[in-house]
Amino acid sequence: MTGAVSTTTVLLDNRGTPCAVGLIRAARAIRSLQTGDVLEIWTRDRVAPVEIPVWVERDGHHLVHQGRASRWPRGHYVFQVRAR
Repeated sequence: MTGAVSTTTVLLDNRGTPCAVGLIRAARAIRSLQTGDVLEIWTRDRVAPVEIPVWVERDGHHLVHQGRASRWPRGHYVFQVRAR
């Protein structure tokens, strides 16, 4: 019998956070996670689709999902990043 691998998903709601501060908050949040855990980031930052993948690759994490939730102007981007 194999043991089940348990991962945690943590939500970081950056929808009201300025862009640079949002990325700093994400970097801090992912440092508190265990390897394999997922940080789900919600943001309205229009530059996030470029910034977050660059940050993820640079720091060696894995981008599991990148998408949109709802429509603008009330919509937001959703990213799921697996911690290294």
